[in-house]
Amino acid sequence: MYYPLLRGKQNELLALRELLKEGKLSKKIIPIIEPIKASSSFRILLQDFSRENRNLAVIQNSKLANYPGFKDNKEIIEIKKSKEFMPTYFLYKNNDCDILNEIPQNKPHMMILDEKSEVDIKKVITSNTFLIINTNNREMLQDAKQENFSRIIELHDSYEKKNRNQDYAEDQDQLFSMEHLLYKKDGFYGFSDYSVIGSDYSESGFAPKAVAIHIVYFDSDNKLRIHHFVSDTNEDISNPANKFKEALKKLISWYSSDAFNKEKNNSSALEEFKRLSIAGTYPGLGIIKRLAIKHHLEILGQFLDGED
Repeated sequence: MYYPLLRGKQNELLALRELLKEGKLSKKIIPIIEPIKASSSFRILLQDFSRENRNLAVIQNSKLANYPGFKDNKEIIEIKKSKEFMPTYFLYKNNDCDILNEIPQNKPHMMILDEKSEVDIKKVITSNTFLIINTNNREMLQDAKQENFSRIIELHDSYEKKNRNQDYAEDQDQLFSMEHLLYKKDGFYGFSDYSVIGSDYSESGFAPKAVAIHIVYFDSDNKLRIHHFVSDTNEDISNPANKFKEALKKLISWYSSDAFNKEKNNSSALEEFKRLSIAGTYPGLGIIKRLAIKHHLEILGQFLDGED
C-alpha cells in the first residue's frame, strides 16, 4: 500500500479529485492530506472520496492550519464518522499523552512520527493503529519491530529539492525511489512519501527564473526514476510561457522517443502535456505541478495493481 502525504493546496487536491473522477486512482493508494485551511476544494474532496467509498486520511493536528474545520457542516461531520475516513495525528515527544487522549480508538487511525519523535511504542499500539515512521527515526522503527507491530508504514522524502529550478539542469535524471520494490521484503505494511513535491512547505509561490517539469518513470528494472525538464532562457523571470514551451519541448521529445516505455509509464497527465504542446498554451505553474502529481500517482498505482 502507498500513502502519499500531500498538503491541502488547491492543485494537490484537484490532482486527487481528477484521478478519482477518471478512475485512475488505485485502491492501493490511500492519500494523506495535511490541511492548510477549510476551503471549498477540501470540502468537495472529502465528499468525493466519501461518495466513492474510498479511504482518505486527514491530519487532525496539522502544523499548517487549525483543523478540523467545517464544524457546522452536517455532511462533513458524517463523513468523519465513516469507516473510510481515517483520522491521522502527528506525534511529538511532548504531546503524545494529549494526542492519545484525542484519538478515537474504536476506528482505524494513523499516527506519524517524524525523525525526532520519541514515544513509548507500547502506548500507541492498538488493533486500529497504522504507524507511519520517518525512516531517519531508526530508534522508533527498531522499537516498533521489536514489539512485532505489523502495520508500520515507512516515510521517505524521495524528492531532492533544489534551491532554484535551473539547478535541476545539472542532474537531469535521478533515482527517485525503490520502496515499491522493497517495502514488503523489509517487513513494512506500506510506504509513504511527499510525491514529487517534497517535505518542504511554502505558503505562497514565487516567479521562478526557470520552469522545470518533474516526471517520474519506471526504468527497465522497475526502479522509479525522476527526469527534470528545464527551460533554457533562465536569466530573469520574464516570459514564463516561453520557458514552459522550452521545457515542454524536451518532455515531448522524450515522451515520443523509443526510449520511453509507454506500457509502464504512460498516463493521462502525459497525454495532457502532449495536448498542451499541440495547442501551444501555457497552463500556469500550478497546473504543471498538478499534472506531475497525477502522473506519479497513476503509474505507481498501475504498478501496485499489477503485483497481484
